Amino acid sequence: MSQIPGDGAMMALALRAGEAVKGRTGDNPWVGCVVSRGDSVVALGATHPPGGAHAEVEAITLADQAGVNWAECTLYVTVEPCTFHGRTPPCVDLVLEKKPSRVVVGILDPHPRVKGQGVARLRQAGIPVELGVLEKEVTDSLADWLAGYIK
Repeated sequence: MSQIPGDGAMMALALRAGEAVKGRTGDNPWVGCVVSRGDSVVALGATHPPGGAHAEVEAITLADQAGVNWAECTLYVTVEPCTFHGRTPPCVDLVLEKKPSRVVVGILDPHPRVKGQGVARLRQAGIPVELGVLEKEVTDSLADWLAGYIK
């Protein structure tokens, strides 16, 4: 799949949302998420402190409150949706429930219980996934968190 014009701008917005909560997410990454319909931003989310909503959950909740038709929406998230139940349920389950027209991901989650499984589950469900949009910028932003996974 080729990148659609505007993906970079939407991912940049998600990146800024994540950076706005840096230092307040505990051991979780400071993730940002945008729900768009075409070139319009419908909702914006960022990871809350530990035990609170992840970026995807916040953005999806706000988009639902706005009454979106998910078949017309794209979800942009800086880090691949998580796939395991920790302090919160797996974000990928909620994304799968909503069935956006596509999902755009900055980087894969290096957590050993995720590592590409979120993207794989989305693709297996028939949701197109674009991976690596603003990868360098997202990696640079999350360098402190990612350092915990470099061996």
